[in-house]
Amino acid sequence: MNLTDALLILLLAARIHGTDEGVRTAAKSVVKKLPRSKRDGIYKVIDSKSPLRMVEVIAQHLELESPPQEQENNEQIV
Repeated sequence: MNLTDALLILLLAARIHGTDEGVRTAAKSVVKKLPRSKRDGIYKVIDSKSPLRMVEVIAQHLELESPPQEQENNEQIV
């Protein structure tokens, strides 16, 4: 598992459960599966007073790559 997978799980937990405890439980589950060097951010979510709010803030600041656009003749724009 990588950090992107863990963040996706936390975002889904926030969306599905919508509670601090739901997000905290998901974070405790995924933190064990991450390499030690990638665990700090997840521990901050676990230890947070409001894990749900913290995940919402993380989601607002994510930089996502957009998929490549295609021209009408199905060629990718470079």
